Amino acid sequence: MTDCTICNEPISQGRRSLGYMTCLGCGEAAANELAEQRKKQIAPVYNKGAYQYITENDLETIGR
Repeated sequence: MTDCTICNEPISQGRRSLGYMTCLGCGEAAANELAEQRKKQIAPVYNKGAYQYITENDLETIGR
């Protein structure tokens, strides 16, 4: 068994075979953190447009 890249706990064989390099607890914490960040990344990309997920590439054209 290999260890989690964050907390050095052992990773189960099934989880490792799916390609995960973190244990279940650390993976869930990282996913929750990413979800919270993405909740704040929505805006109307164009004038009178629907709200959309924005990336760093969209920052120059938001609201146009």
